Amino acid sequence: MDNMNTIFEPAANKVRLWKWTSLVFYPIGVVRIWKGNHRLWVRLLYTLVGLPLFLLIFIYLAITGFAFFLPPLDMSVGNRTDRTIVNSGGNYKSTFLKTGNETSGAYELIQVEVEPHGGNGWHYHKSFDEYFTVLKGTAQVGNGEKEYRIEKGGNAVAHKGALHYFSNPTDSTILLLVKAMPARGLEKSIRVAYGLANDGQFEGEITKNPWHMALLLGYSGTYLPGIPGFIQEPLVNALAQIAQWKGEDKDLEKYYR
Repeated sequence: MDNMNTIFEPAANKVRLWKWTSLVFYPIGVVRIWKGNHRLWVRLLYTLVGLPLFLLIFIYLAITGFAFFLPPLDMSVGNRTDRTIVNSGGNYKSTFLKTGNETSGAYELIQVEVEPHGGNGWHYHKSFDEYFTVLKGTAQVGNGEKEYRIEKGGNAVAHKGALHYFSNPTDSTILLLVKAMPARGLEKSIRVAYGLANDGQFEGEITKNPWHMALLLGYSGTYLPGIPGFIQEPLVNALAQIAQWKGEDKDLEKYYR
């Protein structure tokens, strides 16, 4: 009898495993839970709560899976003669002192003029480190869990993956030197962002065309706090690739070619 128990226990375990695993796969789980001896409220709860979750996961996997077969995002910039560009709708003026083309991709060096009380919000990058040096005035920098002020001549660094921001907390214009290592798409994203802002293509902090927002985030490799990286990063990159595949980047070429 003991031998018979030994023989049938693994089979029973497999049945129980399949039963619980099927609940994870929503369509199969719905069929099984309605066929099973479960209370009505359990069936309804699983069906109603599971549907939106299943749809979100399905759409996420469809988007990232489709983008896997698309070409990588084009980070190139044309040979522009305008070294200084102005965001007339915001608080920035940027001068490209060294471009990725000029350093063979080693780094980008940008001088940024920030108007009083201008700046950006918390974000992080995964493809480059950012180095900040204050050339004029006082800047406020957030890095990780710390926020502090940097006077003229001071510097700070935001390594890959570190949440950070910089802003001008004063009533006077400040000047920052920003170095990105290695060079990725920072120049391209700044040129596109300023161009769209100057053409009135922003509504608040979001572009009127959602695909342009995806491209901006993709070019700069920018991610925001509050969303797990393992969800956010593949999705942002996938949406940017799909936007490029759709030809949405053609509208932006006038800003960087």
